[in-house]
Amino acid sequence: MICIACGEEKEKLAKSHIVPNFVRKRLTGEPDNKGNKKFKFKWGGREDLPKQDLPKPYLMCKKCDNDLGAKVERDIAPFIMPDKVDDMASWDKLDIDTLDNVRVSGAPFHVGKYVCSNNEKSMLNKFSISVAWRALHAMAKDERPLSKKFLDSERGVKVNNAAINHIFNDEPPYDLYGATLYYLRPSPVPFITNQIDEYPFAWVELGGNQSDLGIGVIFGCWVIIWPLGNGGMSEYFDHLDRLEKECFESWLFQVRSELANA
Repeated sequence: MICIACGEEKEKLAKSHIVPNFVRKRLTGEPDNKGNKKFKFKWGGREDLPKQDLPKPYLMCKKCDNDLGAKVERDIAPFIMPDKVDDMASWDKLDIDTLDNVRVSGAPFHVGKYVCSNNEKSMLNKFSISVAWRALHAMAKDERPLSKKFLDSERGVKVNNAAINHIFNDEPPYDLYGATLYYLRPSPVPFITNQIDEYPFAWVELGGNQSDLGIGVIFGCWVIIWPLGNGGMSEYFDHLDRLEKECFESWLFQVRSELANA
């Protein structure tokens, strides 16, 4: 089995969380005296996935999996969410810039981005790329056509190597478009899950073809969009705009419909 990070053949790979485990730990909380937790996670069409854990396919060796947690995930939790996740007022204190004209299922929907310094932006971008990169590989392993074909392409090899060097070796993100982390706030999330005690999680290939491909990930109160195209900054913003529309106006509606029927 080959580790997607170091590329070495291993007898056994670790179970790697695509969405970092701190999200589950913080949002589900500790069991109460009846054994119940605060929230469950739900993904339509996947009854095999546990309600109190997140998917963790075999992607990386144990060392690389641990290194990713230490290098990328250690400091992100207190920045993107409050310490007291069950205190809704504390979420309102996060420094968020609300985006206009975002709609899901034809209705206005709260979507924001974090207001942060350049160093914080770099931290968020690396974290977001690391999540989307894992989702890309997970979909390729599941034989999703665009992801598998992309990783086998010349552009895909270049992007994959650049992502690995950026995530694990702190190299500048050459040959990479940035990945954007969007904030949904806890209160509108039940609109997607149809349940007040469940958070959604899913990932998807956005874009209808290889040249327009992007990765979308939703987990709890957040969405990540990572464009994978090849071009300058003008192409990047056009690409991101198309992916945003597909994600928020189409894909989240699809997730909502799947969860309603699950």
